[in-house]
Amino acid sequence: MSRNPTRPSFLSFDTDTFGAHTSSSPKVYVTADDDDFDTLDLQHLRDEGFDAHYLSYSQGGKPYKDTLRHLADDLELGENYAIVAYGDAAAACLEQHIKPQPHLAALIAYYPTTIPSPNTRYPPHLSVLCHLAAAQNFAPAFPSYTYAGVQPGFAESDLDEYDKIAASISWTRTLATLRKAFKIEVDLEKIWEEHVALEFATKDAAATMRTMVEEPYVNHIPTLTGGIGQKDLFLFYRDYFIPQNPPSLHMKLVSRTIGTDRVVDEMIISFKHTQTIPWMLPDVPPSNKMVHVALVSVVCIRGGKLYHEHIYWDQASVLVQVGLLDPKLVPEGFKKQGLKRLPVYGAETAEKVLDESCQPSNELISGWKRRPKGDPGAALPTRPKQAATPNGGKSNGGHANGS
Repeated sequence: MSRNPTRPSFLSFDTDTFGAHTSSSPKVYVTADDDDFDTLDLQHLRDEGFDAHYLSYSQGGKPYKDTLRHLADDLELGENYAIVAYGDAAAACLEQHIKPQPHLAALIAYYPTTIPSPNTRYPPHLSVLCHLAAAQNFAPAFPSYTYAGVQPGFAESDLDEYDKIAASISWTRTLATLRKAFKIEVDLEKIWEEHVALEFATKDAAATMRTMVEEPYVNHIPTLTGGIGQKDLFLFYRDYFIPQNPPSLHMKLVSRTIGTDRVVDEMIISFKHTQTIPWMLPDVPPSNKMVHVALVSVVCIRGGKLYHEHIYWDQASVLVQVGLLDPKLVPEGFKKQGLKRLPVYGAETAEKVLDESCQPSNELISGWKRRPKGDPGAALPTRPKQAATPNGGKSNGGHANGS
């Protein structure tokens, strides 16, 4: 693994009180075999309120093991710590902590070079999680995830092997493990609601930006509108998003899913197209038509502030409703092949989100209505019986490995 000097080695977030840590904050040791270890991971942990420290693996061996054994020496009764280890250090930590270690609440190993016996079982009070690259042919019995298409080093941003997506997914899983081990709960919904209120109720662009990290980004996927960084995003909010939403804009929440560091909202957006809407219909003159469209917002939160938003909607449905797209206007080449209309709908898509029975399904599939009646293939498959677990419960498939 080689270091990439072009990537930043440090990023500081303004976390106000959320990320402030004291001597009583949950202690996390990050350990690796590189004294130039990227401090970004340390900063992420500190932003989340952990008291994070770096522990060099150096050459390993007895001195390193002795250090591991004494990490809890200064802890009081009821205080715990966790270890996040990489590479050779991860392998050493997995081996060292098979036996119970006082005060150790969680051990998270990134691409260890070796693992103990795949059937190794750790003390029941210890939360263990292992992140593996696809090239590592390990199959441990303890909880693990394997990430496809990446090499060891994928989670360290200053390495050539760094993979942004795998690093992000593994970080979420790491954070979930740490919070569970330390019994930490974070009210992500409150953080998100305060941000939304500043956007749509208070309509204060500057205050909205203060709810975000130093380098946030917003991406409205269908139109590539939004912004990257405080400056561009502030200008976008101030000049194009907040003041140019139609007065009739209404949002109806359909569902909300709250994860470790993300909030996912499914909603219906309704408005009368009485003015240009730069983020959804840039440069399109008002049509004075009503629009109802399903929208999904995926919000990532770091250290109590918004890191990014990915916002998805069916742009074809919007274009149909404002008159920019006619489903009957099929290109000649496709007409000759029998296509009678474009596979898009207007407001019906939003209606079916609110009430699944209000619109028939599969109307665009020409063979659906012509399918043979009483087709034996339409019979419901037999549902498999759930396997009983040793404690008499039902198995849920265990801890899934995957990317």
